[in-house]
Amino acid sequence: MAVRVFSVPRVAEMCHVSSETIRRWVRRNGLRAHNVSGGLAMKIVESDLREFSERMNVYVDWGSVDEEG
Repeated sequence: MAVRVFSVPRVAEMCHVSSETIRRWVRRNGLRAHNVSGGLAMKIVESDLREFSERMNVYVDWGSVDEEG
């Protein structure tokens, strides 16, 4: 089973919030993200997003991900 990884803008779209909100969740609320290429390009692993959304009661539109196939 492949591990799904999402960009900050994609997670923002899935949660119906801004990219800055996602970055704030990473900085202040414990959403795990992996910095790639030494810059602002953070990636978020699906399992980390699922854990965060359950812990913080954050809505994630998983249906939009599954529809992409």
